[in-house]
Order: sequence, then C-alpha cells, then structure tokens
Amino acid sequence: MTLALVNSDFDNRLRTALLLVAAFFGSLAIAALLWRWLGNRMARGRWVRPNYRGQPVVAVGGLLTVAASIIVTIAVTAALVIIEPGGHGVWAVVVGDRHFVLDRSPEPAAIAGGIAALMLLAGLGWLGYRDDTRGAIEHQDSLGGFAGHLRLSWQHRRLTTGAQKALGGLAVAFGAVQLATWADPSDWFSTAASPPWSIVTLLRGALIVALAANLVNLLDRVPGRATKAALAWWLVGLVPAAITASCGRGCFTQGPDAADWGVWAAGAVGAAAGLLRSELAEKHMQGDTGVNPLGAVLGMATIAMYSAALEWVVLVVLAVLNLASERWSFSRIIDAVPPLRWLDRLGSPYRRD
Repeated sequence: MTLALVNSDFDNRLRTALLLVAAFFGSLAIAALLWRWLGNRMARGRWVRPNYRGQPVVAVGGLLTVAASIIVTIAVTAALVIIEPGGHGVWAVVVGDRHFVLDRSPEPAAIAGGIAALMLLAGLGWLGYRDDTRGAIEHQDSLGGFAGHLRLSWQHRRLTTGAQKALGGLAVAFGAVQLATWADPSDWFSTAASPPWSIVTLLRGALIVALAANLVNLLDRVPGRATKAALAWWLVGLVPAAITASCGRGCFTQGPDAADWGVWAAGAVGAAAGLLRSELAEKHMQGDTGVNPLGAVLGMATIAMYSAALEWVVLVVLAVLNLASERWSFSRIIDAVPPLRWLDRLGSPYRRD
C-alpha cells in the first residue's frame, strides 16, 4: 500500500514556489525570444529616440515585456482555473512514494485577479505607449514629474500625454483594485452581498498602485535601473510574502488567494529581466510602455499580500519617494553611494567608472 503524505502548509508553499519559478523563467524566455525575432523590425520611425548618451535606440522595448507578461498572465490564470473547475481545486504531485496535494485559489478569485492583472498591463502599457510616441516634443519643455506635467498642461491649456497617463493610470488602478478585492462576480449585483472593501481600502490601494508605477518610471533614466529595482522589489518584498501568504500566517494576512499575485508579478518582472541584457547593451529602452505596467503590477501584488498596517507603511514610503523626486535627482543620489552606484552600473559596458 502506497503511503500518502499530506502536509497542507508544505504543499501550498511548494505549489507557490513552483508557480513563481515557472512564471518568472517562462516570461523571461518569451520576452527574450520576442526581442530576437522582432527587435530589428522595431527600429523604425517614431519608435526610435536618442537615449541618455544621444544614441538612437528603440524607445518602446516595453511593448515586448507587456506582450510576454500578458501571455504568462493568461497562461497562469487558465492553469489556476482549469486545474479543478469550481471551489478549491487541487494539484496532485507524486514524488516517489509521497503524494502531495497542492491547494489552489477559488476559481472566481483567480479569474478576477487575472483580469485585474491584464487591466494593469494593457491599460498602463497603452497609456505609456502614447506618452512614449506622442509626448516626446512635450517632454522637451517639461521638468518631469507630476509638477512638470501639471505646469505644462496649464501652459498649453490642455492635458499633456504625461498628465493623461497620470490620471488614466489612477483610474485603471481604481478599477483593478476594486475588481481584485471584490473577487466573486456572483456578488457584484447582489443586494445581500456585503462588499469586502471600504472607500479607504480602495483609495489606499489605488494610490499605492499608481505611485508604484510612477516610481519605477522615475527610475527608468539609464539602462537596466528600473528592471534591477523591480527585480529587487519582487525578490525581497514579494517572494517571501507569497510563500507566507500561501500558508495564511505571519504579517502577510491576506490569505492563500493573495499568493497568486506574487505569480502574476513574477511574469511581469521575468519579462523585464528577459530584455535586461539587450537593454544594458543599449539596443532599446523599456520606456513608459514597459515600466509603468511593471510598477503597477508590483504595487498591486504588494497590496494583495500585505496587511492593512503594512499597506499604510508602503503608501507613506512611496509618497515620500515620489515627492522627493520633484526636488532631488535619484541619479545623483545613486552615484553618491558606492554600493548603489556599483549595482546601477553592473552589466553595462558603457557606464563604467
């Protein structure tokens, strides 16, 4: 008789770890292949702009990271739903004489979360693409940041593409946060249902998502910086949270469903990492097209897995960093701190001391 070993905590951690690895490396491979197949064809027209050294590069490389992220998000969401339709499905993994039962998210939560992730990727990617391709002339006169966009909008008596990106990104963030929080579509129009969110929760989450997108955008000034920062955020802040959330313990108290957001974030970060080598070689840059949705998904994964108390901490940190960027240059600060300067220039053949 075969011995069946069932350890729910271990099984959930194993399931989450397997999904994190598969999403990250799958997205990395897809993005790298897309650049290999399409990179040369993208070097044309308004898709090419001078980089920080004045060299012409593909300015919308983020199109490929968004495409790879969307492919992986759809695949992961489909896997979560198809494993066992309805209720809490399971994966059964047999290793030798051990039978591991891997619990998964409820189907409605997986569907709602996947749609929310796609909203952020497609919505923020499209807004960023418009800014990359139509806002180049506007940006020549702008000091950057929220204040710069608002001043420029006031001068031109119209919303610039940067202002449209900021306001549109906040609207998309609101929609994604509400969809992911109120996860069961069967309750949306039920008068008996009591929504598990408040206006404070919704506003806090939307601000975190929007500020995270803008912060990663602010770091996208030299090749690889935004991708390295996103990779650090995912590894340090989200991977441990996903493993902990899968067991429903610790300070990450949102429950096992929240761990799926670590997997969707893995797809976004993996796609950016797949283009890191060519980005450091200065063949392209992510542009707002790629870094805005990347930051938004990281922010969404953070609020999905963090407790309310930690969300307030994250919101304050993001707000301080965004406000600080209006006055101080992140590039100067990074160059003034040797370990940060070394990490910032790591892998770049053109940025050596």
